[in-house]
Amino acid sequence: MKTITIAACLLSAACVLVAACTRVATQSASVRSGLHNPWTIPGVVRVGFFEDLDNLNPLLSLQSYVGDVEEMIFSGLVQYDDHYRLIPDAASRVPSLANGGISKDGLTITYHLRPGIRFSDGVPLTSADVKYTWEQALNPLNDTPNREPAREVQSIDTPTPLTVVVHLKAPYAPFVSDFLRNGYTPAGGILPHHLLDRYRDLNRIAYDNHPVGSGPFEVVSWQPGNALVLGPNPYYFRGVPKIHRIIIRIIPNQNSLLTMLETHELDIYYNLPEAQYATATSIDGYRVSDAPTFSLEHVKFNCGRPPLNDVRVRRAVAYAIDWRRLFDDVYLGLGVPGMTDVRPDSWAYNPQAAQYPFDPGRARAILQQAGWRPGPGGILHKNGVPLRLDLITVVGTSVRLKAEELIQQDLAAVGIDAKIHNYPANIVFAPWGEHGLLTRGSYDLAIVSMDLEPDPNDEINLSPDQIPPAGQNRSFWIDPQVGAWEADALRTYDERRRRRDYLLVQQAIHDQLPFHGIEWRPVLSAVNRDLRGYRPGSNSDFWNTYAWSI
Repeated sequence: MKTITIAACLLSAACVLVAACTRVATQSASVRSGLHNPWTIPGVVRVGFFEDLDNLNPLLSLQSYVGDVEEMIFSGLVQYDDHYRLIPDAASRVPSLANGGISKDGLTITYHLRPGIRFSDGVPLTSADVKYTWEQALNPLNDTPNREPAREVQSIDTPTPLTVVVHLKAPYAPFVSDFLRNGYTPAGGILPHHLLDRYRDLNRIAYDNHPVGSGPFEVVSWQPGNALVLGPNPYYFRGVPKIHRIIIRIIPNQNSLLTMLETHELDIYYNLPEAQYATATSIDGYRVSDAPTFSLEHVKFNCGRPPLNDVRVRRAVAYAIDWRRLFDDVYLGLGVPGMTDVRPDSWAYNPQAAQYPFDPGRARAILQQAGWRPGPGGILHKNGVPLRLDLITVVGTSVRLKAEELIQQDLAAVGIDAKIHNYPANIVFAPWGEHGLLTRGSYDLAIVSMDLEPDPNDEINLSPDQIPPAGQNRSFWIDPQVGAWEADALRTYDERRRRRDYLLVQQAIHDQLPFHGIEWRPVLSAVNRDLRGYRPGSNSDFWNTYAWSI
């Protein structure tokens, strides 16, 4: 797409000040500023995303890209820094047993808010906004994809405008790290009570497209499927950001994004695929970050509908796929191989729950035992029904498209006909009320990422009471014992007991296959060398945009 012009020229009237800069004027300004690159636009950061955003309301989305945007628009009580340390955000400190923020019985959590925080419309943020956000996370009329950890709360008291006292139903080990944490999806930002309390639900209101938050930036304009433009929040409590505009272009084609990088129309190409890593590192004026993450790239199995409701078929699929080849040849070995939902460097990791070996012969034998017999065209049949699976991912993601092709070939070799059908991200990940493909179970196999946490709690993805729309167990895997182990691990602060539970959960994942991991992915991003203060983290590259300058 060589015809793509400078990103700002294609945006709304809000960006006229950027579009008005000719390339010559931009170069002159860059030279005068002593910048490394003549194509840098001082004060403007142009970002390329390949996924569209399904919503800008932090209560209504599970998309990791939406979580990244939320970090810029909203404040949470706490947030993670670039070293995955929990740090204060709207709260003045992170509650703990040591500082008295967590009661000795683990049932009461007290937050003290920073004074002087305001939403971008100038209205102060208070404890009433925190309580309101929690109430909306539990509002059954809202299409909230999951309600953890909000549903663990018995009540919230607001004795002063700057004091929030949370009473838990029972001890909940990861509560402080998850509750209203900036960028956490869903419910990762504090909502403005004064703007929203007149609505019965928040599902399809104007606010969802043009939210008001208390983060470092405010929404200037959003054209879904095209561009999101952010400007500085003049009331931001850490000080007005130095960046004048952040322009996020939605380009659902990674080759087009690479072309924009080569023509210097982007300052950040966020989350580029492994196949473009070598090219990106060779483009002058950029550096490529490779921050490790807790994002597990995996193949999700729909356990709720035939033929994958038969665990034997799931195991045959797992043996039929060459996972090591996927890791080495498609993902280029840049991440860390993984099978279950706990990273190998975690205190809770189970080394016995390893990736399935590549064994097509064993896959064929399992399918034969399950009653599948050869049919026309080499496709297995059972009771006249062909063994056919729909394989989906997000359209335009080149690495996953290549992975689909290899998986399709591997499955064909054992008699499984895999049909590839890909869709835009906002259709794949849409919530229940929007008929998202994953949430509604309208798939057989899906190549997606699961964004997890340093804490091994994964109840929302695994427990039987988290089947959509109640939660995000989008594998539709029902195992009461797994639910019991997850619940037990949440109700204690004893790490040994929690580890025992999580070892059992991982073994169950390995044996029953609600999903099979490919790798723990790094976030690969090409970044303009003139962008200062950019500190990519394993949770988000956008956690500290208030400190950026260019």
